[in-house]
Amino acid sequence: MENIGAYKVSRPSLMSLLFSMIFSSGILLLNTRNNTEYKVLLYFGYIWSAFCLIVVIILLYRIITIRKFIEVRIHPDAIIVENKEIQANQIDNIYVKGYFIPVIGIKPVDHKFPPYKLCFSFLDEEYKGMKELTAWAESNQIKLSKKRFMRWL
Repeated sequence: MENIGAYKVSRPSLMSLLFSMIFSSGILLLNTRNNTEYKVLLYFGYIWSAFCLIVVIILLYRIITIRKFIEVRIHPDAIIVENKEIQANQIDNIYVKGYFIPVIGIKPVDHKFPPYKLCFSFLDEEYKGMKELTAWAESNQIKLSKKRFMRWL
């Protein structure tokens, strides 16, 4: 398998999601603590706060353990992100979100959203990497969508 290109990339930041989850769960906990009349809302608030706490723990784990800088290698029939090889026939769509620092998300056929481990931004050779990724997607007949997308934790 001939190597077309290797690029240094970074994972998208999770800090904004982390701060918004902490902020929203804090407001919810304050409101549920002051609520003594409606027990259903009280229990719903505690359940939602537990969900937010689980998401915050997952985000903190991701921030601490996942390497910030990884390598993406583009081969004629596959893309290797970190050490995970994705064949071209296993990719449903490639999303590009943003303009100045675009975030690329690779959505496999069997997933509803692009997984976090398949999302990245080019660091050094952004223009060259985007151009090569676009050419690779066209040659393998993979749809490349320039729009906002949600990613899975």
